[in-house]
Amino acid sequence: MKKPLKFEMLLLDFDGTLFQPGKFISQADVDILKQLQGQLTRVIATGRSLYSLNKVIDETFPIDYLIFSTGAGIMEWKTRQIIHSSQIAGPIVDKVIAILKRNDHSFFVHHTLPDNHFFYFHIGREGPADFSRRFQLYQDFASDLKLRKAREPASQVLVITHNLGMIKRELRILEEQICVVQATSPLDGQTVWVEIFNKNTNKALAAQWLSKRLKISAKKTLAIGNDFNDVALLEWAGQAFVVNSAPQELKNKFEILNSDKTGILKEIF
Repeated sequence: MKKPLKFEMLLLDFDGTLFQPGKFISQADVDILKQLQGQLTRVIATGRSLYSLNKVIDETFPIDYLIFSTGAGIMEWKTRQIIHSSQIAGPIVDKVIAILKRNDHSFFVHHTLPDNHFFYFHIGREGPADFSRRFQLYQDFASDLKLRKAREPASQVLVITHNLGMIKRELRILEEQICVVQATSPLDGQTVWVEIFNKNTNKALAAQWLSKRLKISAKKTLAIGNDFNDVALLEWAGQAFVVNSAPQELKNKFEILNSDKTGILKEIF
């Protein structure tokens, strides 16, 4: 370690941050995370579902907690126990679906945790190619929206779009009941994903819940991210960085880490 640690919790985004754009995790970062064991609480905060993350890392990966599905779930990594979860109540899901269908959007409705890699789909007017790309990747877990029961809860609703502003305007009537999170597609690195959650769900609120459980002050936390779905977390943390591949808008707002093949953590620890 470069110097005595002043932080008690490290929160790492996954895709584009720890899991670099070349689809690899630096061995140097893994080694540093191992060295940090017992010195601070190590947390991955990802938009991925458990199913998706488990395709890339296993239970031996050196972290203590996992915030997954953009904060919809929190897992104690060693025991594999989900210690916190949230969902969108069925009647609210019904309202979201009605708005999206009325405006002819294509979208996914994901089952509740821990099975949120299963989803219903609805195909409206032709949208970004990323919709088809994601559907094909996970088609084994797909069911037509017509099979969904009324008032069935969901972990999230996902709209893949070229027009973020339009989606936000259409959903404004539900702004007191849902949380709308902007993310960049991990598949093509360009297309906008609009993730709709329970109103009390995002990475920052999950980190806040975990910090209270562990009696760690927000001032003693360090967060590193790369995308718009990290903004709330970066704003909440005591200190925050974005990697140099982040959108310029984020680099104008947060300190920058010069990530490369040798990792992102070497500049801090």
